[in-house]
Order: sequence, then C-alpha cells, then structure tokens
Amino acid sequence: MYTVSTLKVKNIDSLSSYHHGNLREVLLSKGLELLESSIDASFSMRELTRKIGVSANSVYRHFASKEELLTALAIQGFQKLLEAQALAIQNASNSEKGFIKAGHQYIHFAVQNPMLFRLMYGRFVVSHDDENLKQLASLAYTGMLYAAAQALKLDVESREAKIVATKAWSVVHGLSHLIIDGQFDYLSSGENERMIEDVLNGLHSYNSN
Repeated sequence: MYTVSTLKVKNIDSLSSYHHGNLREVLLSKGLELLESSIDASFSMRELTRKIGVSANSVYRHFASKEELLTALAIQGFQKLLEAQALAIQNASNSEKGFIKAGHQYIHFAVQNPMLFRLMYGRFVVSHDDENLKQLASLAYTGMLYAAAQALKLDVESREAKIVATKAWSVVHGLSHLIIDGQFDYLSSGENERMIEDVLNGLHSYNSN
C-alpha cells in the first residue's frame, strides 16, 4: 500500500539518483524531447529543470548553458546516425547495397528526429567551434564518401568519388527535408517507403558526369 510518505521517499530517491549517477543522461533524453517538441530549439533550460524536477544548479553542473546542451545533443545525434549507417553497411550483402542502406538510415534518422536533424545540419553546427562536434560532422561526410567510392569502385581520393558522394548526399538530404516538411504526407506509409526505395536505388548509377 502506498502512502504519502512512501511517495515522497520514492520521489526523493529518484531525484537523488539523478544527482549521483545518470542526471546527464536524463538531461539529454528530456532535452531531446523538448527539442523535438519545440520550434527552432526555442525551449529554455528552466523548462528542462521543471520537466525533470531538479534544481538549476544540478543541471548547470553538467551543462553550463543551453548551447552546451544543444552541442551534446548534436554530438549524440551524429554518433547514433554514424552507428546506424555503419551497421547497415556491415550487414549488407555487397558494397552497393551498403551504400543504399546507409542512405536509407540517413532518411530514417531524419524522419524519426526531425528537429535534431535540423540542428545537426544547420548553422548551429557549421558555425560551432567544438572540436568533437566538428570532427563528427566531418566524419559523417567522410563515411558517405568511402561508401560511395566502394560502391562504384572508385578511388576515395578521386574527384569522381567526391562528386558522387556530394550528389548522393544532396539527394538523401533533400528527400529527408521534403519528407519531414510534409511534402509527401499524401502518400501512405507503404507508398512513402516505396518512393524512398525507388530514389535510393538510383544512387548506385550516379557518376561524375
């Protein structure tokens, strides 16, 4: 049987666990929820502290500003995207299919995390000076370049490989934005998937011409 005192103790224990262990992970999780429900990352750190139920001082021990939180969210986003793409390539039967599946993961990530996707590929990251974030953003392109080169049997350092990678990135990035902006809302889920597959299956035929 629960009593008022029991509930208070449970709540105190929960907050204590944030302070002593996983508060940073909780901040990232709840911060992502606020980001995805906001317009242009317009939420405040005060909203985040209220959502979790901890003091502002506790939050600022992990993230001194909203910019630091957004930076950590973008870093986490790139890590998840890169891991998903690497796994897709690894599980593909050949390099061409791996290239296509990596593109599918890019679009899937954008659809599942539209505001995080906008943050990762917007001016916030481009103009940021955090070295870890810049390296991950660069790695996202480098991974696409290597996948394209392997799929089309090109030298990864060649002009042709870079053009193909840029073309492919333009396609998946543009398609991602069209989908998350509702341009294909008239399609059913199945029709949307078939459309994505049709577009991606055309990527392997890209060349530098």
